[in-house]
Amino acid sequence: MRRDRASRILAEKRERLVAKNLIDWAAGQHAWVSDSLRRIAMAADHVIGDEDVETILANVRAAAREAVANDGDLRPLDTSHLGSISTDSRRTILAQLGPVENIDRLAGDQRLRIAAEGITLVYGENGSGKSGYTRIAKRLCRSLSVDQLRGNVFATASGPMRVEVRYRVGDDEVQTLDWDPATPPPSVLRQISVFDSHNARLYVDGDNRIAYLPQELAILEHHGDVCRRIAQSLNDEEKILAGRLKVPLPAGYTAGTEVSILLARLASTSTTLPSEELLRQLGSLSKTELLDLATLESELATDPIAQAATRKRANAVLKRVEEVFGDLGNALSNAVGKRLQDARQELAAAVTAERLAATSSFADEPMANVGGPAWRILFEAARAFATGDGEAAPARLPEAAGDLCLLCLEPLSSAGAERLTRFNDFVSGEASRRADRGRDGLKTLVETIGKIAIPAIDVVEESLSGYRELGDTRQDLATRILALLAEFGALRTALLDEAATSLPAAPDTAKIIAEIAQERRTLETEALALQQDAAHSAGLDAKRARLANLKDRVKLGHDLETMLQRLRDLAEKKVLTDCLAQVATRPVSNQITALRKELVTEALEKRIIDEIDTLDLAHLPFKVSDSSSSGQNLFSVGLKGAGKIRNNQILSEGEQRALALACFLAEIGGNDPRYGIIVDDPVSSLDHLRLRKVARRLVAEAQKGRQVIVFTHNLVFFNEMVSEAARAGDTAPVIKTVVSKTVADGFGIVRENSEPWVADLNARIAKLRDRVKGLGVITDFDTDEYRRHVKDFYSDLRETWERAVEEVVLAKTVVRFVPDVMTGRLKEVTVTDEDYRTIYFAMKRASERSGHDMSAGRGIPQPSPCEMAEDVKALDEFRLDYNKRRKLTSAAREALEGPRVATLL
Repeated sequence: MRRDRASRILAEKRERLVAKNLIDWAAGQHAWVSDSLRRIAMAADHVIGDEDVETILANVRAAAREAVANDGDLRPLDTSHLGSISTDSRRTILAQLGPVENIDRLAGDQRLRIAAEGITLVYGENGSGKSGYTRIAKRLCRSLSVDQLRGNVFATASGPMRVEVRYRVGDDEVQTLDWDPATPPPSVLRQISVFDSHNARLYVDGDNRIAYLPQELAILEHHGDVCRRIAQSLNDEEKILAGRLKVPLPAGYTAGTEVSILLARLASTSTTLPSEELLRQLGSLSKTELLDLATLESELATDPIAQAATRKRANAVLKRVEEVFGDLGNALSNAVGKRLQDARQELAAAVTAERLAATSSFADEPMANVGGPAWRILFEAARAFATGDGEAAPARLPEAAGDLCLLCLEPLSSAGAERLTRFNDFVSGEASRRADRGRDGLKTLVETIGKIAIPAIDVVEESLSGYRELGDTRQDLATRILALLAEFGALRTALLDEAATSLPAAPDTAKIIAEIAQERRTLETEALALQQDAAHSAGLDAKRARLANLKDRVKLGHDLETMLQRLRDLAEKKVLTDCLAQVATRPVSNQITALRKELVTEALEKRIIDEIDTLDLAHLPFKVSDSSSSGQNLFSVGLKGAGKIRNNQILSEGEQRALALACFLAEIGGNDPRYGIIVDDPVSSLDHLRLRKVARRLVAEAQKGRQVIVFTHNLVFFNEMVSEAARAGDTAPVIKTVVSKTVADGFGIVRENSEPWVADLNARIAKLRDRVKGLGVITDFDTDEYRRHVKDFYSDLRETWERAVEEVVLAKTVVRFVPDVMTGRLKEVTVTDEDYRTIYFAMKRASERSGHDMSAGRGIPQPSPCEMAEDVKALDEFRLDYNKRRKLTSAAREALEGPRVATLL
């Protein structure tokens, strides 16, 4: 006992330490990291949506800009989000869930009461509302994933969600809480752990490992996923930005001026960017400075240095114009135009051929436009889903009768399979492939042409203003440069016009490029000669510098928007670089490693292996290993094999499910053995042998003193649990509850101390009587509606006779869905010829009026409600009479169990 207490205290201390370590780590990161962890911890399956990712990205940007996140979105992670157990070590039991208000479609006046000791076994068919209670439990208790609670999605409006929760801590009085799911639940309920299909944390990762993730590691791993998604988005932005930063800035500034020195800092390599305010200040001249500029231009109109500077500026501008014309001549050549026209003509022909192929292939289809663009999008999306595009081993496309349809997921008829094959042949055919190639090729060409940058004419005109003043010949060249730029602009517009029937010829740039090159050489020679002839004095050089500086500032004013955009792009690049550094996954990987050392102990590994053996998985060679990389935790329970193996192709669904349950039971094995567990449908895809082992294993947990709550829709498993609990005796008491739905009362109707309906003969007979009473008001027995009532009634009557054979005649010696054969009950069994006759003719009468087909010529009249009541009465009388005889038979056979009494002389 002392050892158990010490183990419990150590487990509680370890769990609290792990949670604190994760929170402390988050507190040492940027505030957005803790906020991201909180969002992930609160999300269903720890998977957040695109909206949350966008908000986190905005918070990352704000941190890079040292700004405050908007709307107070930054909320740190704390222990309530992790679902840690409370510091109160006294045992907490869950006593009741419900009534509920406005959650799913659960009826509002129901109470799911739970046994304080032993097993609460809850049976519910699919769609009965059972899962609604499970989702509530996952929000209240410790669960590795959290489901979002919703109102009635089929109703237009609903009120606030509420759940009445009753629980007890230690020996205290039972507490009642009116819980709002928008608020954190009591931390003491976190002692109780939940297992279901969503939080099994069982999956096949990219390294073909089966990985089981405790909650803290799962949260960090999903945070690593978020970081990678954000990094991918940022990298895409950075590529676009890099393309803009490659475009040269306007040229023509004089070296050494205040402006040129400032603009030198507008570079990716610059450590300090100029401010927007400084750029605007330099690009704007006051009235005094404009007067000064005019005076200096007048005084230095004939100054060789000023004239040389003008020529140097013109030379720089012409150099850029020469480069632009060279690029435009290649990018918008006649050959490009020809390729574009050919691509459009080829696509038109391919589309026509595709349309003709669709018309000839699908002319008899019941729906119009099969083979058209909208149909293609839908079909290809469904085909990609069905064949698993992108996976290493894609499944085949449904093509035979019985395969599941791509869209409705129902089995295909032979006609449907043939139609699907024709659809696929059309999509995969040469006509469609040719059309697809044409669309892709044309799209690439158009996108390339659309990205071609043509300088704005007014900007180039302003840059050449000084050059135009150097003579008529140069004025003419500047005019022709502007005209040529306009021609290229018109040509690009024509190329992008899908309706254009003909294209203008591309301008010939060779002549003007040669002319510009010659002009640049002339300008360079003139500038050099002017500089050599210039006189120098301190006063004159100061005026020249002043004039150059003012002219550069005027030019900066004209180029200001371009320069400001470059400044913004460079600032954004720095932000992106900082953001990418923030979302690097190395810190996440390091923290995962640290937490894994806390969580993945030798004791846990041993418990996992023991659970694997218990659940009959020892035939598979498993190994427990751990590692972390790129923010991914690879603590795994994987298959040992020679070389690379694909675990998802080796393990069956049932084996994967059993492995997940083994990991869950191993994890809770480190906690107080009295802490409760809630298990929802643990036997999905399990075979009968392993299903029994799971039942035995859960009953063993109840024997330790755990509060065990099991939800299931599997009747075999339900009865296995009952049988195993019966074998355990007083150490595993059971309360059996049924959750059902009715038209009148809705979903989640709770019946305590009840069996699933298939095992309740008395309830069946009572329901059949009620149905007959309901039909008593009908007078016209020749309607389709009445015939359906009769058919349904006799189908259920036939099944009830079958149940009567199991329960009454065979005294439950052999019962469906129950694994045991109760041979001791044979002493109550006897079947007379009259019993056989009664059952035979009752079943015959029920069968020919129920779902069995019969010859239309027989024309059996529809029974009246009175006749139907007599048929129910016959069943009930048989049951009562047989039960009386069973007692006599049992007493007579008890005499056979002992020795024959000897006669005394």
